[in-house]
Amino acid sequence: MTRTQGVAAGVRDAAAGAARTAFSRRALPLWIAAAAVVGLLAGFIGFGGLAPASRTPAMVAAGDEARTSLYTVSVLDVELADTVESQFLEAGPGETLLLVTVRLENLSDRAVGVERSADRVESRLIVGREPMLALSGVTPTDTARSWRADESTRAVILQPGVPAEVTIAWPVRDDAATAAAFDEGAVRLDAYDAVEQSGQVILAASTITWRRAELRAQLDLDVVP
Repeated sequence: MTRTQGVAAGVRDAAAGAARTAFSRRALPLWIAAAAVVGLLAGFIGFGGLAPASRTPAMVAAGDEARTSLYTVSVLDVELADTVESQFLEAGPGETLLLVTVRLENLSDRAVGVERSADRVESRLIVGREPMLALSGVTPTDTARSWRADESTRAVILQPGVPAEVTIAWPVRDDAATAAAFDEGAVRLDAYDAVEQSGQVILAASTITWRRAELRAQLDLDVVP
C-alpha cells in the first residue's frame, strides 16, 4: 500500500469515528427519554395503574334510591313476622320472615318479572344463584317470595318506567346471631348491577337474560320495633 493510500484510509477511519461519535451524542437524549418512560411505566404499574378499577358500593339509607343500569330500588319498610296470612306464608321452626317492602322501577324497554320470566326476558331479580337483589348480614334459609305491596297480585311484572311497590319475604334464622346483626345495623339489601345478554341460539335469539354484574349499592334494612 502506497503512502497516499494509507493517508486516504486514515482519513476514512477518522471520518467514520467522528460520525459514530456524533450519532452517539445525538442518540444519548433518546436513550435518556426512553429510560425515563420505562421508569414511569414501572411506577404506574407498581402502584396498580393497570389493575381493574374497583367500585365501592354506595351506602344507601332507607327511603333513598339506588340506581343501576336496568332498575332502581328503594327500601320503604322492613319488619319481621312469623306469618303473612294473605300470602299463606308461614315461617318454619326456628325461623322468622324478613319482610322488605321496596319501590322498584324497570329502566329497560321491556317488561320484566321479579321472580319469573316475562315477555321473553329472564330477569330473576330475587331468585336463582345470582339474584340482583340479595341479603347481606344474614343468610336466607330458603328462596325469597314476592308480591305487590297492595296484595293485588302474586306474580309481579314490572312494566318499563312504571314504579311498583313490592314486598319481598326472606326466611331467616330466628336466633341470637340474627338479632345481633339487626342490632348492629349489619343487615343490608345488596343491589347488583345488571347487564342484558341476548340468546345465542337461532330459535331463542330474541330472548334476553339479565346477568348480575358488580355490586352497585347496599341499602340499610333497619327493623322498626
